[in-house]
Amino acid sequence: MKLRQRIVLALVGIAAILIIPAAFALWGLNELHKIAQTLDARDVEATDAYGDLRDALESASDGQTRFVALHQLGDVTEGSAGDTTAARIRVDSASARVGRAFQNLRDSHYGDAIPRAEQLWHRLSSQIDRERSIIAAGGDTPEDLRREIASGFAQMEKEVVPIGAAIRDRTGDEVDRAERVARGAVSTTLTALAIALGLTVILGTWLTRTLLRPVGELRRGMGTVAEGDLDPHLRIPVERPDELGDLARSFRTMTARLRELDRLKAEFVSVASHEIKTPLSVIRGYVTLLADGIYGPVSDKQRTTLEAVNSQADRLTRLVHRLLDVSRFEAGGGRLELREIDLRAFFRELTSGFQVLATQGGIDFPVHLAPDLPQTITGDEDRLNEVLGNLLSNAFKFTSRGGSIRVDAARCPGGICVRVEDSGVGIPADKLPRIFEKFYQVDNDVQPRSVGSGLGLAISREIVEAHGGTISAESEEGRGTRFRVELPERPPAPKAA
Repeated sequence: MKLRQRIVLALVGIAAILIIPAAFALWGLNELHKIAQTLDARDVEATDAYGDLRDALESASDGQTRFVALHQLGDVTEGSAGDTTAARIRVDSASARVGRAFQNLRDSHYGDAIPRAEQLWHRLSSQIDRERSIIAAGGDTPEDLRREIASGFAQMEKEVVPIGAAIRDRTGDEVDRAERVARGAVSTTLTALAIALGLTVILGTWLTRTLLRPVGELRRGMGTVAEGDLDPHLRIPVERPDELGDLARSFRTMTARLRELDRLKAEFVSVASHEIKTPLSVIRGYVTLLADGIYGPVSDKQRTTLEAVNSQADRLTRLVHRLLDVSRFEAGGGRLELREIDLRAFFRELTSGFQVLATQGGIDFPVHLAPDLPQTITGDEDRLNEVLGNLLSNAFKFTSRGGSIRVDAARCPGGICVRVEDSGVGIPADKLPRIFEKFYQVDNDVQPRSVGSGLGLAISREIVEAHGGTISAESEEGRGTRFRVELPERPPAPKAA
């Protein structure tokens, strides 16, 4: 699967996963909306009809009672006749309202709650009509009929109570259902969200492993190559069929070619340096013969010229030797002659040659060997002498009269630590990381760049690392430099660096 397809698949998967909780939430909201519509369209209407039914029954009872009472008074004045008619109209209107209330309850799906009340109302309506007929014929309402009508209205009051209870119960059931739906929606949404988050993490992890981790691995490999290691171990399967596999294969091919070029460069430097040594030796030999007068007298001016030529030949010879050293270490041929080194004797011999320079330059030059310093370590004495000699030479080059150079040696975990600290001109912070590169020199006012070859610190690092140690530097411009060399008491194994 191509990388683009994996990214699209991951994004689609994440989008689909995030839609699931939203779908559950929408479902819950839709159910709540339906319940709200039910409560509004059915139960509210039923409640209104129930209230209207009770009012109508009360109005019918009062109207019928007034109608009978006015008739019994026997006052046929114009005003009383009007009251009687109004009472009768009131009863008719209330009866019509009762009928509409029953119909509205039936329309609101409460037909199963009204049969008894409706049957009782039909019987009560018949009794009211019978009482009216008797009164209209000029007779008096029988006592038993009057009691039946009064009892009928009282019974109606009781029969409508279950209707209200049914409305309340059903409304309560709908509210309970709404609460259940809401709780279920919340619970389901949270569960779906948790599952979605878990799946999103899984997809994100998969995408990270598929894309970000290989990209980071490529970045690490490029950084390793940039630091000079041309054989980085890249943890990306080269058989991957996607674009990252293509990059891994290209990266492996690139590093292989760089290693080959580096090997050819080292071989060229080694061969060229070796070939240069022979003509240099010949030149120095002839210069010596000329200076000794073998080929005739030499004037003072000629002798000065010959000394200059010999000095430059010596310098070129040292450069050739350093180039050979660098090429041998880089090619794995820089062998170390390991033996036991008496550290105190080593430091005494090393620093004795610089005491003269310190005296001549007016430089304070203390050497401190810690009491816990091991008596001996295993290493190549000549090579280590070259390392510390390079550090001290640089310190004396860049430290002005009246300054100080200090050497400290002490035990540290696994070996010894040697610190060379000076109060010289220091190294700018932006240039400090490059001082161990080949041919790199820092511009300064004390020593011009042309004086050195730029190989001393590079060779020192190769020698230290060949011993299994490390070398580092700290500096503050204008306040001096501190080099720190850490060496094991015994290298891991005699090997080429």
